[in-house]
Amino acid sequence: MKILVGEKSVYEKLKNLGKAVFVKRDRELIVESDEVKMSTNFELERLLEFLTDLSYDFAVLKGFREEITKVEERYGFKIPVIEDPIDLWNAPEIKSLRSIVEELKKGSERCGAIGIFVGFVRKLEGDKVVKRLEYESFKEMLAEKIAEIETKTKNYPKVAGARIYHKLGKLSPGEDIVYIAVVGEHRIDIWEPLRNAVELMKNELPIWKKEVFENGERWV
Repeated sequence: MKILVGEKSVYEKLKNLGKAVFVKRDRELIVESDEVKMSTNFELERLLEFLTDLSYDFAVLKGFREEITKVEERYGFKIPVIEDPIDLWNAPEIKSLRSIVEELKKGSERCGAIGIFVGFVRKLEGDKVVKRLEYESFKEMLAEKIAEIETKTKNYPKVAGARIYHKLGKLSPGEDIVYIAVVGEHRIDIWEPLRNAVELMKNELPIWKKEVFENGERWV
């Protein structure tokens, strides 16, 4: 789901391109789409994760200030103000495991198996207690390398598709870091490409990690 700041007019245009939702902060948080119109007490970050699970393509935000700054710091990206959908390439994207699975199922009529790898933040690293991990990337190369690994994985026999999503920003113990999913015709077809995709992700993605402990920190 791509996230941007904009007016309701931008939301109306985006509905012609995909499944869009308009989120407005007034006295309360208002959510509006073709499927639902409601108010909620959710924090913005939690709401965005919920909307991602519902497979929205675009979320247009209006009336947020401090909450947007908090989300940007959390995810390690900037949410731009967009006045025309032609500028959508500037908008960052978030995904959930559920949204990735639903995406892979589309166009995979011959398939009946999806293999999933989830990496998450451990609480203990050796004898050190982890407070958080901070991820940064060479963003100009990241999308290209992800697409390259997904293509290599899809080239395995009887594999219809693959998706990799690696979070950036600050993550606490127990939070998910990376999702890798492979869809194939049968379960026997997905294990080797999934395992290979995990190794390629670890070795080739231009992502750096800072481990922040209770008694120090280090870059890995």
